[in-house]
Amino acid sequence: MRIETDGRPAAAAELFSTYGHFTAMQVRGGGVQGLRNHLDRLDAAHRELFGRALPGGRVRDLVRHALAGTADASVRVLLRTADQVQVSVDDPHHPPATPQRMRSVPYQRPFAHLKHLGGFAQLEWARRVRLDGYDDALLTAPDGAVAESSTANIGFLQPDGGVVWPDAPQLHGTAMRLVEATTPSVRRPVQAADVAGFAGAFLVSSLGVVAVASIDDTTLPDAAPLLTGVVERLAAVPWEPV
Repeated sequence: MRIETDGRPAAAAELFSTYGHFTAMQVRGGGVQGLRNHLDRLDAAHRELFGRALPGGRVRDLVRHALAGTADASVRVLLRTADQVQVSVDDPHHPPATPQRMRSVPYQRPFAHLKHLGGFAQLEWARRVRLDGYDDALLTAPDGAVAESSTANIGFLQPDGGVVWPDAPQLHGTAMRLVEATTPSVRRPVQAADVAGFAGAFLVSSLGVVAVASIDDTTLPDAAPLLTGVVERLAAVPWEPV
């Protein structure tokens, strides 16, 4: 991994603050799906946290510089201060290869609409449920309302192939926005007790899409027949050059 701050190698002292916001994107062939979504989210969060705009052109220039010609990579753009843009470049990441077994946990991210730094609790819940044999944590409100996974949005499939997104506080993910733009979608409350009534479920993030096999003790229907269309439409979204 390499990390740059404003186009130069990052200094150690610049990497320790847990205040700030970021976006994570997958680069393939020098392009990013939904790049505008990433840039818009960075700008909105920057205005909220630091009171100023974050020009998308500047971000693209710095990502291009950090990639240094690398065609395929995982990239993070982090803003710990109002002025400095950090870009990290790592090997490409991919979604899990098998449907995920989820365990619901009583936690919601604070300021859930922001992709902010310092996400200890959600990662700790994910670690704990994996120790119990699950793949990921499903974050839920005290009343059982489903929100999101530890690092992804969750969508529930209807028999006609449409998607129901929980309307509990959550991050409006960049990949979720692409699915919303390509597959009929609605938002409404989803309780943990409701999941058995859906035709399947899936997780979506910048890594891609993966089916959900079960939530707690409830085995969900095989999502593959309905999820194929979601994945195909998502795959048709162009990869915008950085």
